[in-house]
Amino acid sequence: MTETAIAKQVHQLSNAEIEDAVRVIVAESLGKKLDDVQIDSVLMDELGAESLDFLDIVFRLERDFSIEITRGEMERASRGDMSPEEFAPAGVISEAGLARLRELMPEAAERIKPGLRPSTILTLFSVRTFANMVIGKRDGRTV
Repeated sequence: MTETAIAKQVHQLSNAEIEDAVRVIVAESLGKKLDDVQIDSVLMDELGAESLDFLDIVFRLERDFSIEITRGEMERASRGDMSPEEFAPAGVISEAGLARLRELMPEAAERIKPGLRPSTILTLFSVRTFANMVIGKRDGRTV
């Protein structure tokens, strides 16, 4: 965590400070140099993150920002208020689900395509996705 972020509570941080702190957390969690981790870096495809790395990143975000990110919030970050059946009938994300994903994860819009399965949503997550979750917490949203 950056000195600036440590010195302030999350509600006092600017978007840029949160983004910088999240970059540091992701770099540390993945054992990467900070210069290799950009705000729009895709965690799995570009940084080599695995699903277990997501748990470590979430743990560090919760600890460093004194917030809680639940599994339900992670799911809502990808499907909003849509039911699982509406979001992905027959195991493939519906057109409405794809539209919702693009709305909730604009940073991944160009990678959200027909045929996407819920099990592959983590491949869409970027550093910005996690920064947006923290910013949402700061602003009183539950993601």
